[in-house]
Amino acid sequence: MELLDKVKEKYASLSKGQQRVGKYVLDFPEKVALLSAGEVGRQISVSETTVIRFCYSLELNGYAHLQSIIREYLIQHKSSLNRYYSSKIEMAQKPHFFAQVMEKDAENIQRVIDTIDEGNLQQTVDKMMKANNVFLAGMRTSFAPAQWLAFTLGLVRNEVRLVQPGIDDLVAILQNINESSVFIAITFHRYVKETVQLAKMAKDRGAFVISLTDSPLAPITEYSDITFAIGSQEKSTLDVFPPLFSLLNAMMASLYIQYPEKVNERQQQYEQVNADHLFYF
Repeated sequence: MELLDKVKEKYASLSKGQQRVGKYVLDFPEKVALLSAGEVGRQISVSETTVIRFCYSLELNGYAHLQSIIREYLIQHKSSLNRYYSSKIEMAQKPHFFAQVMEKDAENIQRVIDTIDEGNLQQTVDKMMKANNVFLAGMRTSFAPAQWLAFTLGLVRNEVRLVQPGIDDLVAILQNINESSVFIAITFHRYVKETVQLAKMAKDRGAFVISLTDSPLAPITEYSDITFAIGSQEKSTLDVFPPLFSLLNAMMASLYIQYPEKVNERQQQYEQVNADHLFYF
């Protein structure tokens, strides 16, 4: 990134305090993208003014300008098919390729386990079960997990709707979204504009918005009450899906355990319809 090169170039001419800021930017750009200037200063024991003066020394307009450059870089380089392919080429040079891929998936699942907020998980499960209605959106690569969650959630409660722009009447759907609704959005790099816009409209109508994405910097987070950032070490969108489906499965398992009466009632209704109309056996 050009900004990081400029930090290295000007490092020797900076004051001692500004050098500490520069080193922090070089070592922890992800944190700089999220923390305020004051919070960065407290991390490295310098004043907020020193952090801002560091930005001016790089010929930036201020700390917000620094953050915008870093955020754009992190989002644009978050994922690519090329990285997915490259990581698998490296594995192919060693024996037991299938085992290696599956072990890497297990590592990514463990990474999510280590970083996920169980309080947010519990609140999500409660919201999914107690809301008057639940709407889900996911397009392109995110359609499969959105469809899976909509189908699985529909097995245990009524009023679950998978929103599909281009097929559904969005005006009619939005009329049914209110403060008693939950809207679940799934989107990964490159983030689909329609999903983000739907989340914004749902939020504007008072819905509780839950997003599953790959980064706390993703544009969908601005309109989310809860965000699950499910990244992977390889930074490839395709590598995100094993931990994503594992997380969704864990949510559904918790829902089954915590709401057995509602689940059993819904299952009996579902099985009766299947027995009478859909299957021979």
